[in-house]
Amino acid sequence: MKTVKFLVPVYGIKPLKGDPIQLDDGVLLRGVKLLENEHEIFKKHNMRTGYDIILEVDYSFDEDDSSEPFPGISIRLLNMIDAAFVVYGNGRAGLAAILPADDSEHMGFILSQYQPQYSEYLDKEIDSDFVDYFSNFKSAYDMRPMAFDIFRRSQERFSNNDKTIDSCTALESILVPKGERQKKSFIINGLKIMGCGKDEIERVEKLVDYRNAIIHADREKLLGLYGRGAYTHSWFEDTFLLVREILFRYAEKPWD
Repeated sequence: MKTVKFLVPVYGIKPLKGDPIQLDDGVLLRGVKLLENEHEIFKKHNMRTGYDIILEVDYSFDEDDSSEPFPGISIRLLNMIDAAFVVYGNGRAGLAAILPADDSEHMGFILSQYQPQYSEYLDKEIDSDFVDYFSNFKSAYDMRPMAFDIFRRSQERFSNNDKTIDSCTALESILVPKGERQKKSFIINGLKIMGCGKDEIERVEKLVDYRNAIIHADREKLLGLYGRGAYTHSWFEDTFLLVREILFRYAEKPWD
């Protein structure tokens, strides 16, 4: 086995106020080391240099596996951490790249070039509360990775139709047993069990109705739903935030 250190710049998170955070074995969340000119590593890979936060990852892999080291580090571990940021708070946070910390033979891998405005940064600080949350999140992600990965990718979507389909799929992943066809009733009952209020349940029910009209290409139903004047842009934005909150609650107390 061989161990290589990778640096993963993070966008959309305000500078840490305390000590570096140990997220997992070999995974440290910390500030960029200005005195060590770590920004030069970003520059070398044609990235911007304004990152404040970085993941330092000690990744062990089989040297005889020609596909390593990227498959293991990017597909599992980093997807989980990326999803954890997205679900933890409202804002545009994520992982920008996987970069070798030295001049090794491993090439850098760009994940995103998104540059959020400061007002778009995650609305929660990353501190000891995040450490506790992440400990539970790992269990939730292990049980329902599709729910969190779909919701994570949905943050880059533009169309409300696409986001609606993604959001409902994420809810199905945590609330509907495998093989069940009555998805809407299971989603509604699941929300009741989670303690969601009447207004929250009605909002999700409307979202599911809209999703069903989209996937069945039911133009008449879609026109009827729009005709009620309830599906405004702000309604969609608030509802997608509610879906994030439901996933957050599930991550706090996951069940199989």
